[in-house]
Amino acid sequence: MKEEKGMEPKKADLRMTIKHWLAILFSVFVIYSMATLRIQELQQLSIFLAFTLALAFLQHPMNPKRPDSKFFLLGDLLLGLLSFSTALYVCIDYWEFIFRVGIPTRWDVAFGAVAIVLIFEATRRAAGLALVIIAAVFLLYTFFGHLLPPPLSHRGYEIERITTTFFMTKNGIYGVALNVMCQFIFLFIAFGAFFGKSGGTEFFVDLATALFGRLRGGPAKVAVVSSGLMGTISGSAVANTVTTGTFTIPLMKRIGFEPHVAGAVEATASTGGALVPPVMGAAAFVMAEFLGVPYIAVCKAALIPAVLYYLAIFSVVHFYALKIGIKGLPEEEIPRIRDVFIKRWMFTVPLLLLILIMIAGYSPRVAVLYSLLATVVMSWLTKDKKMTPSIILKSLADTGTGSVMVSTACAIAGIVIGVVLLTGMGTKITTLVVSLSAGSMVVALPVIMLASLLFGMGLPTVVCYVLLAATVSPSLINLGATPMASHLFIYYFGMLCMVTPPVAFASYAGAAIAKADPMKTGWAAWTFALSGFLLPYMFIYNPPLLFEGPWQDILQASVTGGIGIICLGAAVIGYLARITTLPERLLLFAASLLLIKPGWITDICGLLCVAVTLYLQLRRSVDAKIAGAKMEA
Repeated sequence: MKEEKGMEPKKADLRMTIKHWLAILFSVFVIYSMATLRIQELQQLSIFLAFTLALAFLQHPMNPKRPDSKFFLLGDLLLGLLSFSTALYVCIDYWEFIFRVGIPTRWDVAFGAVAIVLIFEATRRAAGLALVIIAAVFLLYTFFGHLLPPPLSHRGYEIERITTTFFMTKNGIYGVALNVMCQFIFLFIAFGAFFGKSGGTEFFVDLATALFGRLRGGPAKVAVVSSGLMGTISGSAVANTVTTGTFTIPLMKRIGFEPHVAGAVEATASTGGALVPPVMGAAAFVMAEFLGVPYIAVCKAALIPAVLYYLAIFSVVHFYALKIGIKGLPEEEIPRIRDVFIKRWMFTVPLLLLILIMIAGYSPRVAVLYSLLATVVMSWLTKDKKMTPSIILKSLADTGTGSVMVSTACAIAGIVIGVVLLTGMGTKITTLVVSLSAGSMVVALPVIMLASLLFGMGLPTVVCYVLLAATVSPSLINLGATPMASHLFIYYFGMLCMVTPPVAFASYAGAAIAKADPMKTGWAAWTFALSGFLLPYMFIYNPPLLFEGPWQDILQASVTGGIGIICLGAAVIGYLARITTLPERLLLFAASLLLIKPGWITDICGLLCVAVTLYLQLRRSVDAKIAGAKMEA
């Protein structure tokens, strides 16, 4: 029996070893192919997908209860080899393959069917059952949609046409979602892995502590700022929460924040990292492709909303700290800004390089490749975080394994997009939404918001965005929203599901670190993020917030929007200059809503509500002082 027990770790180690080196090869292949561009796009995507599927089968065993079983390991390896066979089929006879799209052979149909089945199984293991069910419903629609009543019906398609579209063209598996994942998102995942391993996380936390550690609720404000900085690199709300939360959540708890509140603050701040240029989240790259604009244009449009989101979270934290009397960190625990930059100045170089190269007009692919190289070089200037060969290999492995969930989701999202394009579903849904809303933006926006939140609860943000961008964003544009505003509206709510119970993944990650109740943490995070729920409506009705329009309109929208966001934060917490009464909270809430809509009349009415609230609070303070003086007398 002892000998059998001794064998189990070896079997598990074999799976881990194969996965580790396969992930390294995966990362090396993508970085090399992106740096040289010597491989045809469809060949590159087929190999990328093969690596993704093989890693998914190794990372998520056929039988999770027995990952050390030699039998199940063999089964997963065979599935991995089958995945690579589909890539070889595309690559070996490439030019013949792409020229017979209209007249597929039996082998084309067979390999296409195998690829689709493998994608469904890999996605089930890596991303969960919800996405598989959604994709299966879309796939069934291609076969049986002709049986539905108008306007959802179509003429019907046979398996040869469906397989050809999904496997042999860029309107399916190898479409925009997987292409963007391969060309951009994967490289930024690598950048985040290298940057974190070289000490970049500690740099962000130290910098935020030096700037905000002395303020009321200092650690919470450190969490807000450091999570925003780190989130723009990682683009993942959960990864950001567990990375920066390891430092910030214990600090918040120590100075008086309840555990669930500490976890909620970190989760809310980390979720917003996907909004912050220049990197933003994975969906931003897909958005640039959908809109047909440079990625830097998406970054520019997202800048003011990102600032307003973090202003909202910062104000909520500030008012909460004032309300319960939490102070900042002790002076001896706060590093000097000068010392932070002297010790870790080198971490600013990759970030500045990334921004400057994109501003210069080069693609994000070029920018991130040079920033990756700069991260490695700059790490050699540190004393304790040098990127040695072993750390570089570990970073490459983390990149490969860390990309699996999003990559499988992008592959299956390609199938969904293929269905939409093949059947004309996008036009049909647009017609349906416009008719149901009777052409009213006021009715359509909440419906689309709920759809985004519902899809986002079970799907990665990028997949949620892709599905809704292909189906409902045209309806928003038809109702009068600008293309950028309509796509960002969907993106924001797909992201905010990370702090929206019952499936609030970032909140649950924060709860785990804070040792708090997950649901309690989730609802607290949702409350703190309420100001963020207001933002998408603000830029739908106020396009200058996306840098669309004259500079004076942009300035007015930014200032009044910022005041409105702060008012909503004060209304949510119930504190402005002091604890608010119910009428004061209602006035603050009314002010935030009035300041959403552009125009001098609504802005003046909103500012009057703020002025009345401040007057009432000041009068209560004076009355309290007079009453106190009389008591002493």
